[in-house]
Amino acid sequence: MQPTDSPTIEDAYSKLAQTYQSQEESPYCTDLEFPAMTDLLPNIEAKRVLDAGCGHGRYAEWLAEKGGDVVAVDNNTEMLEQARQRLTDDVDIRRGDITEPLEFADDGSFDGVVSGLPLHYVEDWHEAFTEFARLLRPGGFLVFSAQHPVDEYIAFDAENYFETEQEQMTWSAGSDEVDVPFYRRPFSEVINPLIETGFQIDELVEPRPTEGFKEKKPESYEKRLKYPTFLCIRASKSTA
Repeated sequence: MQPTDSPTIEDAYSKLAQTYQSQEESPYCTDLEFPAMTDLLPNIEAKRVLDAGCGHGRYAEWLAEKGGDVVAVDNNTEMLEQARQRLTDDVDIRRGDITEPLEFADDGSFDGVVSGLPLHYVEDWHEAFTEFARLLRPGGFLVFSAQHPVDEYIAFDAENYFETEQEQMTWSAGSDEVDVPFYRRPFSEVINPLIETGFQIDELVEPRPTEGFKEKKPESYEKRLKYPTFLCIRASKSTA
């Protein structure tokens, strides 16, 4: 059980909300994770798409610009307020926990789900994938990104690769530092929950940095060419 004085993800993101744009503008996001994710997405024009764990609305904004009918969901009120300031009225912004049923959404009411980097805050991915499967029509797509299991295992010097366990990062929020809890997991706990909740994997990408990353962060470029940082997956809901 997590100690009562340990930081929660809700508290962490409430503190990060005002400065989170700096995280989005990091080359790790703009020149590594984001281009890999958008390359995985099919044509979403006139498609109803859920941005699950939308944060500041980075993906919701992109999806709307590409012609999607977008619903953006996050569980943190401060992050949602930032998303409302960023997004147009065409995007339906709602509060919701992606590991619990979204009561406003009917079964099979979405063509696609996009989830950019919120899943490592979820301990059991069966919960989120079960909800995504409920929301998607047969054949609908799920595109998501996460920290790479190998990167987390090495970076946090874990004793047992096969355990799913809570770790903690420290991020900057202006002049303050914020402790951000998350869960690292083995590769099997990425793939098996997908299969067990009715998805088939269409493509798996371990993205490498772009030339833009090289220009902005040359000291890390060579390492990130050879060392996994993120994992991006496109899956589809079974039609059976």
